[in-house]
Amino acid sequence: MYNTNKIAVTGLGIVCSLGNTITDFWNALLNDSSGIKNWEDLKHLDFKYIHASRVENIECDPLQRGFQFAVSAIEQAIKQSGCSNTEKWGLFLGTTMGESAAFEAIAEKNQTLIPEAYTGFGICKRLMKKYPAMHKFQCFATACAAGNYALKAGMDALQKGEISIAIVGGVDPFSKIAMCGFSRSRAMSPSGICKPFDTNRDGMILGEGAGFLVLEKAENATKRKANILAVLDDCALSCDAYHPTAPKPDSSGIINCFQQLLETNNLKHSEIDWISAHGTGTKLSDQSEAHAIAKVFDTHPPYVSSIKPKIGHTLGAATAIEAIVSVLSIQHQTIPHTLNYTNAEFDIRIPKKPVLTKVNKD
Repeated sequence: MYNTNKIAVTGLGIVCSLGNTITDFWNALLNDSSGIKNWEDLKHLDFKYIHASRVENIECDPLQRGFQFAVSAIEQAIKQSGCSNTEKWGLFLGTTMGESAAFEAIAEKNQTLIPEAYTGFGICKRLMKKYPAMHKFQCFATACAAGNYALKAGMDALQKGEISIAIVGGVDPFSKIAMCGFSRSRAMSPSGICKPFDTNRDGMILGEGAGFLVLEKAENATKRKANILAVLDDCALSCDAYHPTAPKPDSSGIINCFQQLLETNNLKHSEIDWISAHGTGTKLSDQSEAHAIAKVFDTHPPYVSSIKPKIGHTLGAATAIEAIVSVLSIQHQTIPHTLNYTNAEFDIRIPKKPVLTKVNKD
């Protein structure tokens, strides 16, 4: 029997360019396919960069694309979990842009749209109406860390007994506003090839998608005979607030997170099998992340891989999808590779092909 503080993952759901089911997504993740391509609409609009990772095979109202992505992913996660709508649910959602297409329409003088209805808050309100079992929600707009903030908040609410089921995750539809912003900040890849941690990396590529997980107390999941996919021991968050677009050069924010988790859970460095990295493909972010990993795990380096060469940077959904990949890696005892990784710059273990190996469940 699990102790009262352990949190179980019992359901997963995803929408992204690699697939709109967990099975399709995982299968595509393990081969050399990528959802990144050039887009004629971006070329027609005279964008400087026209490569992106977008979802093609899903019908969506353009102004509610994020909401519909979220519903699709949540439905998958609920079905797999088998949780009852008579239980007390909580929704914890991360997003960077909300319904970006609506704000783009407002900027083009569409006066009939109410901005508040298309924020992350607005998406949450729609989801609350669709799922009466949801008794509370929290929305996080903490950029690409938003999915992790949602995960942490869901864990806390479960441990405090405020809810019995936590629906946690992140969502962001493709955003032309974000595309412009990243382009102007010179973060985008001119080559159209995302190469995290590679010597020749030249930037990120924008994506879109949604990823959601069902969390519950492990002891409750055991009692109702749910299939426990993985167990969450803890979640650490840190912010160095060094610069709007650059991490602190000494990597102290990332190092602090690693050390919190290791010390709080009394873990040995050798017990960490794999790190699902942020791995954006930008010069400074990859450098900071790699240096932190190399410093903390200097004697027992784990595998490190990034999925962004396959699905792009999905903004508020990024860390939620990365959490899903971590659970799938445990389920299949397989570590996904980092596509386009050729030339090593950092002293970290980056697989060029999927690795069949032990990955701890908790």
